[in-house]
Amino acid sequence: MLDLTPTSYTYLTGLNAPNDGDTGAKPAIKKINKSDTETIVRLSFKAGQVMAEHMAVHPIVVLGQAGEIDFTVDGATVRLEVGTAIRVEARVPHSLTAVTDGTVALIVVHGR
Repeated sequence: MLDLTPTSYTYLTGLNAPNDGDTGAKPAIKKINKSDTETIVRLSFKAGQVMAEHMAVHPIVVLGQAGEIDFTVDGATVRLEVGTAIRVEARVPHSLTAVTDGTVALIVVHGR
């Protein structure tokens, strides 16, 4: 039988919440959860906002939650929208640009 006690799972909500604040040219960033194996972060964009090229120390998975966000990596751009995701190895430069208001969920995989 599957053990569903509170220590065996974490139910996460708010992954698609919009950017309702005044965050200037950058998206609103909120850490949703951190565990021994991963960190989950919500990035909420207003149309036109950019997360300039950067890299993560660990592998990442970015999942489209709402709207349309262009994700550029290795000279290619893919559009993240509901039902899409991209996985990127550690230390690979990438950037995000909001085509429309939109939100992505970022999973930073930092453990086993």
